Amino acid sequence: MNDVSYRYPRSKRWVVTHLSLKIKQGEFVALMGENGSGKSTLCQMMNGIIPNSVGGRLVGQVLIHGLDTKETGISVLATKVGIVLEDPETQLFTTSVKSEVAFGPENLSLPPEEIEERVRWALEVVRLAGYEDRLPTSLSGGQKQRLAIAANIAMRPDILVLDEATSQLDPVGVEEVLSVVRELNQKYGITILMATDASEMVARLMDRVVVLDQGQLEADGTPGQIFADTGLFKKLMIRSPQVSQLATRLKNEGHALPAFPVTVPEASKGLQILLKGTSPVLHVEQTKLAANTSQAPAIQVEHLNYIYQPLNVHAVKDVSFEIQQGEFVALIGQNGSGKTTVLKNLLGLLRPTDGKVIVAGQDTHTTAVAEMARHVGFVLQNPDQQLFAETVEEEVAYGPKNLKLEKGLIEQRVADALKLVGLEDKRQEFPPALSKGDRAKVVIASALALDPSIIVLDEPTTGQDYRGCHQIMQIAQSLHKQGCTVVFVTHHMALVAEYAQRVIVLCGGKLLLDDVTEGVFARPEVVRQAYIIPPQITELGQALPVGLGLPRNPLTVQTMSAAILSRFNHKK
Repeated sequence: MNDVSYRYPRSKRWVVTHLSLKIKQGEFVALMGENGSGKSTLCQMMNGIIPNSVGGRLVGQVLIHGLDTKETGISVLATKVGIVLEDPETQLFTTSVKSEVAFGPENLSLPPEEIEERVRWALEVVRLAGYEDRLPTSLSGGQKQRLAIAANIAMRPDILVLDEATSQLDPVGVEEVLSVVRELNQKYGITILMATDASEMVARLMDRVVVLDQGQLEADGTPGQIFADTGLFKKLMIRSPQVSQLATRLKNEGHALPAFPVTVPEASKGLQILLKGTSPVLHVEQTKLAANTSQAPAIQVEHLNYIYQPLNVHAVKDVSFEIQQGEFVALIGQNGSGKTTVLKNLLGLLRPTDGKVIVAGQDTHTTAVAEMARHVGFVLQNPDQQLFAETVEEEVAYGPKNLKLEKGLIEQRVADALKLVGLEDKRQEFPPALSKGDRAKVVIASALALDPSIIVLDEPTTGQDYRGCHQIMQIAQSLHKQGCTVVFVTHHMALVAEYAQRVIVLCGGKLLLDDVTEGVFARPEVVRQAYIIPPQITELGQALPVGLGLPRNPLTVQTMSAAILSRFNHKK
């Protein structure tokens, strides 16, 4: 890329400005930056979608193996560059999983036996073997994303571009896909450019990190160089691996590790050296919180079964649990484990095939969805599916108006909801024109305007940057402090560890674990059955020698940092 600038059609704002970047054949490059920094735009420049399909004005030159993307057709560039977008549904169009993966190789006129081998291999890589005859539209969001990845890697392109392509995958799914992408990089020499904020994976697998800010190159270096730069975090909220955050905290307190770590083995080795000669301080493990049973449970799920017809897919199998009023609960599990199906049963959007679901005293099998909305606010993982009004204010007021509340009460609820999510100054803006983070906040505000006692969030942080993730979770935490029951689904285990009091784990449609957060992550061999990997800081605690006397299952960097610093204070 030579001095590239770009602006979208009908826009006066340049989203990329004077950007020059060279990527060598065979490099594995991470592309990082806040939402709106230009990452997706850059990704779409790589195979000519911009400007050939999208349009707009592109100044400068983008060369792919010497081909100018402005002068080369997308069909030609597609043989050189595979691209997996954040939203997989924009890339799926055939009638079966197998035909979706076979489509690209078939268009290369490969021999049938090679096409079969590529399809088989690609589906095994993304854990969709056995799904060959399924309709792509019948898959879960994460499964659709894996299918889009499979369709691209079956092409064996020279360059593979992934635009937040693992954002909807479970932790083991992310690890497996990235490991495969790394194998493609090392074994076949495929150049990889991946927009992601999965810093732990970046640190472990990638050669180089490119950081964008408002369409300009902000930083370019190795993972160690980038994550050691605390100025980048302060300016752009680029999330470094948790062990790197720990090392920075210790350094700021005058206790630097021998070498700056980005992986668990590096941090473990450094801590053992740093703490040599200090005395262990007793760490008390968290015990199970006593449930508040003085009131009726907010949610009761009794032997829930749900079967999707006509495919006869048994998505939820005899699941039972209770959530007390005022709890903050995470529902986690692998893609397709039944999480969203359970949530939809909580709202009455689906009716149990068998069993019973009682929410806020209402039997969801017999209660109208409109009535359930009075009690439960629901936020989908894709906020765009819930936005339809012309202004933010109209969007948030829609629910209360449908309840036929008095005008003054509607205005008060809208004002309160917008204040809570921090959108008071965007009342008159067009919701689809907002950033993804702000669009999610509009949906949350719309749910809050109904004054529900329960808030259910289905993957609310998907596609959000570090700042956006924590803004959304802090809103949820604020609601919880006000007495609201919060249930959220996420694949972001660091957020689970930081915010959830309790975790329910689903695996293959069944209940696998139900415990306080620390208790769940204390059993890594069990949660891995659900394709869950504990947060990196928890993995560090589990990897350190027991005799070191540090927390075995720390949930946050702050917890581990405090325990380590107490060793030095104790020594004094």
